[in-house]
Amino acid sequence: MEDVFWADQIAAQAIERAKKEGNIVTCRSAASTSGAKHIGNIFDVAKSYIVHKAVLKKGFESRFVLTHDDRDPLRAIPDRVPDLEGKWHSISEKKFEQWLGHPYVNVPDPFGCCTSWADHFAKVWESGICSAGITDVKVFSTDKLYRKGVFDPYVLKALEKIGLVQELMQKFQETKTENYIPFDAVCGKCGKITTVAVDFDLKKKRISYECSGKELAGKYKIDGCGHTGTAGFRDGKLPWSFEWPAQWAIFKTTFGPFGKEHAEGSWPRCSAIMREIYGKEPPIPHIYEFLLINGEKMSARRGNAYIAQEMVRIVEPEVFLYFYTKRSKKQRDLDLVHIEHMVNDFEHAERVYFGIDKEKNEQDKINLMRMYESSMDKIPKKMPLRVPYQFAALISQIHNPEEGIERAISLLKSTGHVRSLTKKDRQYIRKRLFCAKNWAESFAPEEMKIVLHETNVKLSEQESKALSSLLKILTKKINEPELQNQIYEIAKSSGMDPKDFFRIIYRILTGRDSGPRLGPFIISIGEKKVAMLLKKAVQ
Repeated sequence: MEDVFWADQIAAQAIERAKKEGNIVTCRSAASTSGAKHIGNIFDVAKSYIVHKAVLKKGFESRFVLTHDDRDPLRAIPDRVPDLEGKWHSISEKKFEQWLGHPYVNVPDPFGCCTSWADHFAKVWESGICSAGITDVKVFSTDKLYRKGVFDPYVLKALEKIGLVQELMQKFQETKTENYIPFDAVCGKCGKITTVAVDFDLKKKRISYECSGKELAGKYKIDGCGHTGTAGFRDGKLPWSFEWPAQWAIFKTTFGPFGKEHAEGSWPRCSAIMREIYGKEPPIPHIYEFLLINGEKMSARRGNAYIAQEMVRIVEPEVFLYFYTKRSKKQRDLDLVHIEHMVNDFEHAERVYFGIDKEKNEQDKINLMRMYESSMDKIPKKMPLRVPYQFAALISQIHNPEEGIERAISLLKSTGHVRSLTKKDRQYIRKRLFCAKNWAESFAPEEMKIVLHETNVKLSEQESKALSSLLKILTKKINEPELQNQIYEIAKSSGMDPKDFFRIIYRILTGRDSGPRLGPFIISIGEKKVAMLLKKAVQ
């Protein structure tokens, strides 16, 4: 049977290629240590990791490589950056503007806890992807690779084929001059990578440069100091158009995903450089689309950029990673206000995997099962106990899990959500309650936030009779759907619009006109407590 899951399809291609080349499969991801890597950047590592797992599942040797591009220059100072615990802080632009243009490894850590800016944000990034359940990764520092001379052969090849290099660059980037030399030296005087290579000596392996300043990424202008000098191959770096393919070659990369922004310019250019300058084939590509948050682009400046550490505070790691198992053919939009949609998607796949939910289409079933497997660090022997997310959000606000998990579990038992519990079940419940509580505090809409607030509400005779009928219902053992239906029936039999009846109950309990779905809300508070509050209002 042909592979259905996208990662299995790529894994099959990767294995076939690796066999021809006599290599193992290498799935590689890379990121600059410019600051916080938000959850959109997770696509890069998640796609590599998922394909890596798919290769291993097929019984072929694979490795997953992550490189920190830490010799890149600091091109802008972010407004906010996270500490090692993933908490955001504002930083002073004036304090760091003197470091613009310097390699990240030479810029001081904004928190003073690590050896450099690069070291700090590499640790934050690694911690984030690990928290998301992405493991089995081999990490490399690009700066250290330059220092060890690993890039030397690739600098040399680019200079040996300078005529072809200049021809290619003018073909793909019209802004490059006919005298273009692909090397960015670190200025021996000011320490910035704002130099322009003007000549080179292949015998001495030295490159002459002028520190004239340059635009970084086409938009950040960094002034140079005017110094002229020479640098060895290890005293600078290849421009990104050459460094990316050099990394492909160094790691014998079989598969490498990249964002849509690289598909039209960088990928064709770097692929040509890989073939014509380095004499090797580029890796198997996989393009992923952009990620929006609540319909907007992420921006630390706007305060809507989130890192993995923040996401695993509101959903379990496997739920978060599952989001990235889907084929990224179109732009994705993550709605944090309705995070239960993400949770429900994952839980449906889990129920399909364990045979609880049925899928009519066999291919859809296989795809969901493979997505589920790819999101799990270890597949459990039986289906985990998952408390419905929104109900957990209600319970965790009434019974704070930090103060006593047993009270929350007792309520779950009384509502029929759980029965006898294993130690593992308790762990699942505890994690879900804490996640849901964190979500309620940070992202929940107002109607989902519970603030019990006894309010004196003037009731009509009709409203009092309807509430008295509800009080009788609350003395019986009843589940959420039955309670919800009974409230509707009481309203109708009393001649009231159900919306008006709901509004009266919300006013009595919270002082507001609306709130969470009423049946689960009442049960999460506790029928006895609600009955007491309603009885006071009727009296």
